[in-house]
Amino acid sequence: MANKYGFTSVNQQVTSGGNSQTDLISRLNEINNKLIYARVTDIILDDNHPYFNDYGKWSSIGTIFFESTEGSSLTYTSDLYALPLYPNHKNYPVVNELVLLFLLPNKNLIEQNNSTNYYYINPISIWNHPNLNAYPNVLKQPQVQDTQNKSYQAIEDGQTRKVSDEEVGFEYNSPLIGGTFVPNATIRPLLSFAGDIITEGRWGNSVRFGSTANNTSSASLPQNNWSSQGANGEPITIIRNGQPLSASIEDGWVPIVENINEDKSSIYLTSNQAIPLITQFNSYPTISNGTPEAIGSFSGSQVIINTDRLVFNTKADSLIINSQNSIAVSSINDIGIYSKKGNVNIQGQNVRLGDVNASQALVLGDKFMDDFGNLLKRLQLLCNALGSEPYLTISTPLANSVQSQVEDMIDSLKNYTSKVSKTV
Repeated sequence: MANKYGFTSVNQQVTSGGNSQTDLISRLNEINNKLIYARVTDIILDDNHPYFNDYGKWSSIGTIFFESTEGSSLTYTSDLYALPLYPNHKNYPVVNELVLLFLLPNKNLIEQNNSTNYYYINPISIWNHPNLNAYPNVLKQPQVQDTQNKSYQAIEDGQTRKVSDEEVGFEYNSPLIGGTFVPNATIRPLLSFAGDIITEGRWGNSVRFGSTANNTSSASLPQNNWSSQGANGEPITIIRNGQPLSASIEDGWVPIVENINEDKSSIYLTSNQAIPLITQFNSYPTISNGTPEAIGSFSGSQVIINTDRLVFNTKADSLIINSQNSIAVSSINDIGIYSKKGNVNIQGQNVRLGDVNASQALVLGDKFMDDFGNLLKRLQLLCNALGSEPYLTISTPLANSVQSQVEDMIDSLKNYTSKVSKTV
């Protein structure tokens, strides 16, 4: 069946000449009214908003209110609100950002086949910046200070921050209940390499689905530090949370690339890239055989997590760490292994304490104490006999002294072995 609606239909009618120009203009206007752009004036983000109940309670989350922008042909006269188009992807705009709107069927479609609502997609990338893409209505905005009266070209050039202690009047949160969004002009976008797919948050957090990209042809652009080895096109996934403090410069429009040593928290999933992670442990003194390759030189598939603190916690079952080769655990300070209710078991072909080359065997405490106890008891009998022998007057005091010491040791035999540490 031929498509009777949309641009295909318009194209067919134009080329066939079967309809009048008036009809063609009417159809173009119909399409124009179903696809518009507008400025966000408010948004429902939680149940504190006064319109939360009126627009569907929890199903109203993400609902925006909007107004016409300069140059748009907004003719829709009902309440100017729109719902998110994608139910599983939340990228809500802030007040004064622009969005693209589609007039589409709503939940009342069964009762009324022409029942529609506006739906919006992501904020329009007016300034092509991850933190903020606002386009305030400067005609409505009260002029609080001279530095606020800038052209959009000045804003695009990075002049989004106030230059004095006077208050700037542009609003990016709900005018009814306020909000927590604060623009950050120091957040810098990520530089994309050919073929990359990148998702960026507003605060220097991102996910890059990238690859080895050894591109040294541009001296002006930052180079990534994961492409020194391997062929172009080998996959890498980088999850980053927080750009480094050194990136927070006034010129927040200049792109940067991830840096595992400076970003606040990172997860790298590599294929054949070598990641130059700086660490205080470049060797593994507790490993004698199968020593792992140094972190910075290894170029196979690996997962690297780098942050100030790392916590692994299970809520119900076990934490399992397996390795086909070695497991190295290093620390500047103490390493503690503790079990609140169970055993701490260390098992291996050889268990070495104190040094990787330790060769002295541990004493089997229980077996030794049994034999040692028997020896003490016999020594006690000997001392008792020597102490009572009338013809050995010289040995009597010494025998009595030894007997006293032996008796004390026999009484303490149960205290000589650990109640928690065992060996085989």
